[in-house]
Amino acid sequence: MQRFFHDELRQLRDDLILMGERSLDMTRMVLKAVETGDDSLALQVRGMDDRVDDLEKRVDREIMRYLTLFGPMGSDVRLLLAARDIGHDLERVADEASVIAKRSLVISERGPLKNLLHVPEEGKIAVEVLRLALDSFIEGDLEKARLVLKRDVEIDSLNRKNYESLFGHSGDTAKVSASHVELIFISKALERIGDHSKNIAEQVIFLTSGEDVRHSRQ
Repeated sequence: MQRFFHDELRQLRDDLILMGERSLDMTRMVLKAVETGDDSLALQVRGMDDRVDDLEKRVDREIMRYLTLFGPMGSDVRLLLAARDIGHDLERVADEASVIAKRSLVISERGPLKNLLHVPEEGKIAVEVLRLALDSFIEGDLEKARLVLKRDVEIDSLNRKNYESLFGHSGDTAKVSASHVELIFISKALERIGDHSKNIAEQVIFLTSGEDVRHSRQ
């Protein structure tokens, strides 16, 4: 992706990469908090969210500055719009990690859960997919971006399995513990992290090939 970001946009690219790495760190840490019941990790993740928010604001300022000073056209405009959307998706990943941290703390207050359903596996894949999406952006790698779209389906499937494991097909919550309901919210947050990773990959595909794959069936 370096070839798209010329000298005037180097700081924008660097800030997007930093946002991505921090969001990825938050996701890894919060999954460890869920699996181990480590409240200190969950609290640390919640404290990191503001730093990602600040980076998103800085990215937006850099985009506005470039638009104002240089009056870009064509491919530069497309790049700036993609950068704005990627920044938003990375900020949303951090938000979802913070949500998971909050749910993890609630579960911890009630005592550890022996059965975490498919959440550890779902989380592992969500981290792998987010890493792939970031690498596809950093390297401008079209194949990695396409792989994100394929692997996001695995996260969706595990999220459905988590729901069905507890509620079956009836949606009956009568015999489900409050902690497992929190776990379902965690599963849904991981599914959203997968969606945001897919959005980033779609932007990379658009930038590198001109192909718009949004809303297409994979």
